[in-house]
Amino acid sequence: MSKDFFVFLCVVLLLAVVLHFGADKFPDPDVFYHFRHADLYWENSIAMSGFPWVSFSVINDFSSDIWYGFHFLLIPFTWFQNEILGLNLAGVFVTAAALLIFYFAVKKAGIFWHYFWPFFLLFSSPLVLYRFTMLRPHLLSLALSALFFVFAVQGSIWGVFWAGFLIAFFHLGLFWAPVLIFGIVALVKFFSEKIIIWRSGAALALGLLLGWVLRPNPLGALKIAKTQIFDLLIARKDAIPLNFGMELSPMTVSGLAAFSIFTIFWLSVMFIFFCAVFKKNQVVSKRQFLFLWAGLVLSLIFFLLTLFVAQRSFDFWVMFGVLFIAFVFTYFLRKDYWYKYALAAIFLIMVIYSFYGYQKNISQFGWDAERFRSASEWLKENSKEGEIVFNVAWEYFPELFFWNTHNRYISGMDPIFQYIYDPELYWKAYYLGTGRTTGFTCASTFCEEKDFEDTYAVLKNDFGASFVFLSRAYDDNLYNYFSNDQHYSLGYENADSAVFKIIKK
Repeated sequence: MSKDFFVFLCVVLLLAVVLHFGADKFPDPDVFYHFRHADLYWENSIAMSGFPWVSFSVINDFSSDIWYGFHFLLIPFTWFQNEILGLNLAGVFVTAAALLIFYFAVKKAGIFWHYFWPFFLLFSSPLVLYRFTMLRPHLLSLALSALFFVFAVQGSIWGVFWAGFLIAFFHLGLFWAPVLIFGIVALVKFFSEKIIIWRSGAALALGLLLGWVLRPNPLGALKIAKTQIFDLLIARKDAIPLNFGMELSPMTVSGLAAFSIFTIFWLSVMFIFFCAVFKKNQVVSKRQFLFLWAGLVLSLIFFLLTLFVAQRSFDFWVMFGVLFIAFVFTYFLRKDYWYKYALAAIFLIMVIYSFYGYQKNISQFGWDAERFRSASEWLKENSKEGEIVFNVAWEYFPELFFWNTHNRYISGMDPIFQYIYDPELYWKAYYLGTGRTTGFTCASTFCEEKDFEDTYAVLKNDFGASFVFLSRAYDDNLYNYFSNDQHYSLGYENADSAVFKIIKK
C-alpha cells in the first residue's frame, strides 16, 4: 500500500465516521429494514427466503429478496450488542466502500488526480452527500456502475462479468443500469469504430444471471423485481396514487436548485468540450473518445430521467457528469493551471455548500431510531406472536420491524408491492392512511357513498388485524376516530405514536 493511498483511505474513513457518527439521526428509514433483514439471515439461515412480516404484499407472496447480496454483506454488523452502533458502523462501511470503488474506477480509467474525484462526487450537491450516508444497496450499485462503465470501455471481459454480477447480487432491481450503460458504450463503439463488443455483452449477461440466481428462490426475486420496475411504470402511467416519496417524482425546478453549482460547472465543461471538438485542436485516442462520448451521453440520459421520470436518478446523472468532467480535464485541460485553480475553487465552494445543506437536511428530515421503539416493544409484550398490526402508513414499517419482529404488518418497503398484491386492499388501506376517511373506507379508486365499507369490519375481516399503529404527528383524524369508537381501546400512547387494540366480538 502506497503512502498516498494510505492517506486517502484514512481521509475516506474519517469522513465516513464524521458523517455517520456526527448526527443523532439517520438519513433514511430504510436503514432499519435492511439491518434487521440481515440480522434475520444470521438468526435463522442465509437460505431463508420467506418474508412474512409484510402480510399483504408481494414480498410475502413471492418469498424472496431482491437485495439479498446487500443483506448478506451487512450480517457482521448485526453481531454488535448495541445495534445502533452496528447501524452506524455499517453506514461507515458502505459509504467508504462506495467512495473506494469509485476511486478504483477513476484510477483504472487513467484520470489525473484520481484521489480527488471521489471527494468531488461526494460534495457535488447536498443531496448527493445525503444519499452517500444512506445504508442502501443503491449506493454500492451506483459506485459499481462507474467501475462497470470503465471495464466496458476498456473491454475487460472479467471486469464486466464481476461488476455486473455484484450489481445484480446487491440490488436485482437495478439490473437495468449496467444494461443501459453497456448499450451506450456498445453504440458509441460501433458508430466510431464499427466494432460489436459481443464478448463483453455475453459476459454482462452471465454476470447478471449469476447475480440473480445466487439467492434463495431466484424466481420469486425476479417477480419482485418485475413488480418494482415494470408494474410500477404501468401504475405511474395510469396515474395510480401510490403515495410514494418525492424521489419517484420528476425533479422540480426548486429541487434542481440544490445542484445549481454542479449543473453550471457540468454545462461549462460540456461547452469547453464541444469547443475543443469543433476546433479539432486536440487529438484523442479511440479509448479516450469512447470514454468522453459515452460518459457525456450517459450523463445526459440520466439527467433527462431525473427531470422527466424520477429524481432518484440524480445520483447516476451526477456520477457520470463527474466522470465526464474528469475526462475533459484529463484529456484537454490538465496542463492549464488556471483551470486547475478554478476546479479547486469550485470544489471548495461545493464542500461548504454541501455540508451546510446536509446538516440542514439531516436535522429536518432525519429519522430518530428511538421514535417508535417504546410502542414496538409494547406491541411485542402485549400480543401473540404473528398477530397483525395495521400500520397506517407503509413507511412506518422499517422502524417497527427493526424493533419488533414478533408481529406482522400489512405493508412495507414500497406501496407498489401492496397494490400489486391486491388493489382492493390497497385502496382500503390508502384511504385510511392518507386520512381521507376514518369510519369508512373504499375498495376502489373513486370512493363514492355506495362503495363505503365500515372501517372496523375491514380491519377485522379483510386484514385480520389485532392492532392499529399510527403516528401522533401525522394521523390526527384516525387518532380521533379510534379514540371515540367503542370497537377500539387505546393500548399505548406517547408523543410520537399510538397503538389501538381492535376489540373482536
